[in-house]
Parts: sequence; C-alpha cells; structure tokens
Amino acid sequence: MARRSAGIELRTHALDQTAVTFNTAHTRPHDNISTEFHTPHGPRVFVPLPGLRSSIVWVTTPDEAATLRSLSDDELGLRAERQAHSILGKMRAEGERHVFPLTMQSPTALATRRIALLGEAAHVFPPIGAQGLNLGLRDAADFVQVVTAAHQAGTDPGSDDVMSQYSRSRRADIASRTAVIDVANRSLLSDFLPVQMMRAAGLHLLNIADPIRRFAMREGLAPWWRRSA
Repeated sequence: MARRSAGIELRTHALDQTAVTFNTAHTRPHDNISTEFHTPHGPRVFVPLPGLRSSIVWVTTPDEAATLRSLSDDELGLRAERQAHSILGKMRAEGERHVFPLTMQSPTALATRRIALLGEAAHVFPPIGAQGLNLGLRDAADFVQVVTAAHQAGTDPGSDDVMSQYSRSRRADIASRTAVIDVANRSLLSDFLPVQMMRAAGLHLLNIADPIRRFAMREGLAPWWRRSA
C-alpha cells in the first residue's frame, strides 16, 4: 500500500517454489535456537516460539505444498519431525497452515514523496539464513540515522534530499544481499553436480572451521564494509 501510494513500481520474479508456514508443539526444548535445513526444493526453517513450540517455514514445490496443507496435525507433525531429524522430539502441528508462492521482489525506488520503504516493503527473497530480517534491521538503522541527522540539522526529515540519502545508504547493501540469497537459493535447486559439490564443500568448511564460521556469521549480521565504515 505504501509503495502504491508513493507511485513506486515493483520488479517481480516468480519462483517455482512455495512456502508453507505453520506452528508445531514438540517434546524437546529448542533452547531458543533457530535451525535451518537445506533441501533440493528449498530451505526448511524452524524458528523458536515460547515454550515447547516452534514456527516452521517449509519451502518446497507447489504440489508438495498443497499436500502438506491437506495433512492432519499428526501427519504434518510427523513430516516436520522427520525433516528435523527428531532434534525437537515428537512434533504435532497446531493451528492454521498458510501457503505463499515465493517471489523475488525489488522496488524501483526506496524512498520518495515522504515515504521510505523498509523491510519486506523494500526487498523480498527466499527465507535463507534470516537475511530478510537482518537486512530489515539495517534498513531501520540507516533510516533512523539519516532522519536523526536531518532533525539535528533543523531540516525537514521527509524532504526529497533526506529520502535520497536513505536510498543511497541502502542501495548497495540490499543489492548485494539479494544477489547472494538468489545464488544460494539457486544452488539448492540445481542438480548440476559441480554446483552441488561446491555447496557441500562450503557447508563442510563452515562446520569444521571456526574462523570461517564466525566470519560467515558476522557477514550475515552486517557486511564487512558496513562494519569498517
């Protein structure tokens, strides 16, 4: 709605993937750890909720998404338990299931006419590594910074100049992170053996090499050029 009000157009690339979201109860604690499984059809993300409950984002093919939606709570819980290799114990689905066709989306502008886009209004891509959340937090941080600077300087925080500053501050971060997620998602879907071998080797390095894993985690929170700025 904000984009339409500002007259900002949206570039959309539809993916042959669908996300099914639902909540589950389980018998083992999640210890407030979010766990992500990569499959040939996309990521499956288990996000901790209060107590012995988790929210699941299950990315798969449109056909399997329809099947998952039709399962009983016990059947869907069993699917989730098997996908999680029982790390959360016995699982049972709760409540409604929601189905979303996945797309890559980017607006033609990030701010105009006193309207600034943040979070999923500014970028949409598959749920890999919580990068949508991290990117949205950086949107908010940069927006607060430029608006605060404008306020301290006694200028209009909604002026075209301030909106342009926000756009410039976010453009490189959003473009680079969107490209990385696009490549990561394509690598999951690819059946080209060299691509699979490279992805497996990269994940193995992350698992065995603490310095590389820490670097990847820091990059996931914020790119190096932002931290060094």
